[in-house]
Amino acid sequence: MSNKPGYMPGLDFVRVVASVAVVYHHYADWIHLDRQQYATANEVNSLLVDTLHLNPTLGFAGVAVFLLISGMVITGASFRESGPEFLARRTVRLLPALWVAVFIAWSAVSLGLLPATLPADFNDLFLNAFLVNYLVPGTSEVLGIDWTLALQFVFYFYVIATMPLLRRWPWVPQAVAVTLVSVLISVVPPEGGPPFSFLRQVATFLPVLFIGQLIALVRSGRLPMLAGVSLGAMQFLLFIRADLTSETWPGNGEAYPRTLAILLIVVLLASRADGKLVRARWVAVASKRTYGIYLLHIPVGIPLRRLITPFTGYWLAMCIAIVVVLIATELMYRFVETPVEQWYRKRTKARSTRSTIGQGNRGT
Repeated sequence: MSNKPGYMPGLDFVRVVASVAVVYHHYADWIHLDRQQYATANEVNSLLVDTLHLNPTLGFAGVAVFLLISGMVITGASFRESGPEFLARRTVRLLPALWVAVFIAWSAVSLGLLPATLPADFNDLFLNAFLVNYLVPGTSEVLGIDWTLALQFVFYFYVIATMPLLRRWPWVPQAVAVTLVSVLISVVPPEGGPPFSFLRQVATFLPVLFIGQLIALVRSGRLPMLAGVSLGAMQFLLFIRADLTSETWPGNGEAYPRTLAILLIVVLLASRADGKLVRARWVAVASKRTYGIYLLHIPVGIPLRRLITPFTGYWLAMCIAIVVVLIATELMYRFVETPVEQWYRKRTKARSTRSTIGQGNRGT
């Protein structure tokens, strides 16, 4: 359990809920495509979708939470770390697990067990592994959900480029971002293939990350409340503008702005939450594994369900697939994410020790 300054335990809890929403959204869509009926959909529609007028199968709900939280957390890190350190930490945290998921997805697509935008070849494996498939025309998108990671790396590079301004005049990077996103929405066509489709994605969803950044800046006292609310309103209006000017991005459904508004309130409340529930051990454990669940629930769960359904029946196959996804997530956390993180910490600690010793020697 973390007790470091700035730690918000409520965000761990809402991150776990968001991962459940993402899995539900994708699996519910697959179940609908398979023309299956299930009681859970009726309950979710009655309690959430119909009541709050959200997108069917909670589309965008989980992603909105992840992007808002990412904007908050990344902004805090940008005040503690240098540019190279900032990028290195994000790269080490995200890419190794992504490579595992991409390889699984590429294998499933190659075997015909998972649909993709195009047939996948060997080049697609590497293009997807480094998230440049969204920039190269004619590339197969084997994983599909990793567009959010490509979007986040755009945000990371922007944060690095504007670090000096962010630390001295926090409102300036936000004002520049509003201008850049507005121009992108104006000049990038709503429809089209790579790289224009990705640029439109960036223009649509970057405001969500910037809203998360504003929350962090206001909470830390680095930006006055009035300035934060004003800039946040501009970012929100850009998201609405992107939604109104394209039928592709943010996607099917009419509730994207409403969903963002509701989940913005949820994240704000969660950032203040504390107590036994949000600090429970199971929340901390599950929160650390949400990235793995996000990456693996489609490339592991969907092909497995297809393979075993003829032998087990549809719903038992779905249950088995979910269990296997959880097992695969745990294995990736223990044998990929954790070892890589420990290796990086040891390396940076050793480098820091050598630097300290070197400075001491020069001083003697």
